Amino acid sequence: MRTGGTPGGVVDGRYTLLRPLGRGGMGVVWEALDTRLNRQVAVKELLFRGAVDPDTQAQWVRRARREAEAIARIDHEHVVAVHDVIEAEGQVWIVMEQVDPHSLADLLREHDRLPPLNVARIGLEVLRGLRAVHAAAVLHRDVKPHNILFRRDGRAVLMDFGIATFEGAAQVTRRHETVGTPQYLAPELASPWTDGPREATPAADLWSLGVTLFEAVEGRAPFRGPTPVEVLHAVRHADLPPMRHAGPLRPLIEGLLVKDPESRTGAARAEQLLQHVAQETPLQPLPLPRPARAGDGRNDTDGGREAGATTEVHLERTPVPSPLPAAPDAPRPPAASRRRRALLRAAAGAAGLALLAAAGWYGVERLREEAGPRLSSSPTWQAARDRGYLLVGVKEDQPGLSRLVDPATGEYEGFDVDLARAVAERLGFEEVRFETVNTKSREYRLTSGQVDLIVASYSITEERKKEVDFAGPYYLAGQDFLVREDADGIDGVEDLAGRQVCTVERSTPADRLEDEYPRMKRQLRVSYGVCVDELLAGTVDAVTTDDVILAGYRAAHPDRLRLLGAPFAIEHYGVGLHKGEPALKAAVCEAIREQIDSGAWKRSYDRHLKPLAPAELSDSRPPELRECPRP
Repeated sequence: MRTGGTPGGVVDGRYTLLRPLGRGGMGVVWEALDTRLNRQVAVKELLFRGAVDPDTQAQWVRRARREAEAIARIDHEHVVAVHDVIEAEGQVWIVMEQVDPHSLADLLREHDRLPPLNVARIGLEVLRGLRAVHAAAVLHRDVKPHNILFRRDGRAVLMDFGIATFEGAAQVTRRHETVGTPQYLAPELASPWTDGPREATPAADLWSLGVTLFEAVEGRAPFRGPTPVEVLHAVRHADLPPMRHAGPLRPLIEGLLVKDPESRTGAARAEQLLQHVAQETPLQPLPLPRPARAGDGRNDTDGGREAGATTEVHLERTPVPSPLPAAPDAPRPPAASRRRRALLRAAAGAAGLALLAAAGWYGVERLREEAGPRLSSSPTWQAARDRGYLLVGVKEDQPGLSRLVDPATGEYEGFDVDLARAVAERLGFEEVRFETVNTKSREYRLTSGQVDLIVASYSITEERKKEVDFAGPYYLAGQDFLVREDADGIDGVEDLAGRQVCTVERSTPADRLEDEYPRMKRQLRVSYGVCVDELLAGTVDAVTTDDVILAGYRAAHPDRLRLLGAPFAIEHYGVGLHKGEPALKAAVCEAIREQIDSGAWKRSYDRHLKPLAPAELSDSRPPELRECPRP
């Protein structure tokens, strides 16, 4: 009887090898028949003995054994299942469930890029599998499109744990070996060995997931280069390229691709965001890539897609009903139509949710009936009422204004958060839920119906008023500069000429900096938190935005940072609303007035903002509500 390694060979007297499904950096994956249970399986075999030197072969055997141990620790629907492990005569065979051999990488080669909502569904399933991996104290270390496959029902499955590591695992990689695929490797793992040992953490796997999501929606990897060394340099130092097609996934991808692992979006928050996006629209089927033909090279899962790649391919002939639409580039319906559809979906899915307290919203209706249009004429308010709670967009990283306190429970605190709760109560809602938004995504998240309103240091400008409406302003801030306490020679604004000043792209402070101080060298980032990290690290000389935001960061690092105390412009913070809903705007304006008149505004200011920098904030008095004319 023939043994393993050739078609017709038998492994352990039980698994008959039928045909190779693919070859990767460490072995061959076979389609096989389990003759004892009469079921098809996949069998992974190391490269043939004699092809490499004995030391390398022994290293690969240890790595294959560790892969089997790693997967065997996990039992999850989105992680490939291991049925058996056979080790004999210096060879390891891993017997796995058989899934479709076409990977997410194959889909991207076929379709170039995929719609964000479908990528969100795939990403959500992969993340859930990844969280199960981490819960088992295992790190995958090679998350990428090639290692994401699909079951018959279209569910995504995380594969290939060949370089995984877990607590108690023996070290089987060489000191100077790059472990993983360069363009998916996290920056903290892409540093030269001369910088010290590189410790993998769950945050590194989340970075790799972020790169995968970016590639799936944009059709290209974010960090590239002609050689692996240049790819790793880009991973460590290059800014994240702008995204044109990410849509509602943009904030999540930006959060996962923060270079500092301590500031990177965590798994719990990432799952919340992916779940929100994935549930926005029903998914439609998309045909998988055409079947591979003999000799066309498509069994090589890496397909030359990236420099310095590692990896393998996988499993099964039965076509999978993929969750991807056949026309990813089809034009989207107008914003108003999308919003109406989102509102209808929210209303249709409201069964079983807690309704608003009848007396609360009835009282609001009576108030609005006397002053103008009834609040029930607002599609946003009506959809939120049917849903059972109000969705408010806030920032998560601005001490004093709005800060995510507990990612697991979604608890926020701050001056903006207090106002948002007061608005929700005034609108008749007993429950308010918060969604993190960033500067670049605010208009999109609001106009696409993903949030009902926004309270997120949202400056009222004439340009923004073309897309959204505002109630307020509820606070006045002045733009200032934050510098390091030990920055010699920076005592005033004039000292920043020719220096690196960091702010957020597509923000009012960024535009004003370019107009007011063209001699400063702008460095644009995705969030002010990233700017402050770079200021602390010494890679930029200053950060500029509203003084109240900077005061919060200064309060977090009182011995290392200082404000210049020279505000040069005034920002008017308003509550962002959908256009064309006068009843909702009037009700929000009434809520802001009530906060001010009752003294709640001053109490919230004293609690959250005054302790930050009482002598430096531009104004502690409520502003005139210019966007809220009295009826």
